Amino acid sequence: MEVTGKTLEIMQAIEGVCTTKDVAGKLETHPKNIDRHIRVLRDLGLVETRKGKFGGICLTNEGKYLLKKKHINLISIKVRIVANDKIGLLAEITSIISEKGGNISATTLEKEDERVVVWLSLENLDYEDLKKILKDKVIKVSLV
Repeated sequence: MEVTGKTLEIMQAIEGVCTTKDVAGKLETHPKNIDRHIRVLRDLGLVETRKGKFGGICLTNEGKYLLKKKHINLISIKVRIVANDKIGLLAEITSIISEKGGNISATTLEKEDERVVVWLSLENLDYEDLKKILKDKVIKVSLV
């Protein structure tokens, strides 16, 4: 999925929690022209809408990731990670992946002597990006 054109402009105009009127003002258009885009973005899970006094529109983690990367890989990848065993290793790896907008759909972990092998199924994170963010934490990352 790639974001371009008016959709990209709208997503770039959303800062924190703002209203449709705020976004329309930044883009110099009528709020009704923005509203239909917001509904589609909400249905895709890229923005969240909140009603009430402190309500408005905000980007979800997936929306922020898409805005940063300009595309989302909708196909999951399966990887094998080898690391030295230590307490909290899996929590550390999953936190790093989550912070970068990745979603773990399955995991298996096995201990081999002083090392651990972790198999992960991931969405929203490219293989090369995964290798970069884990390079100081693990011994090896490979596609399965």
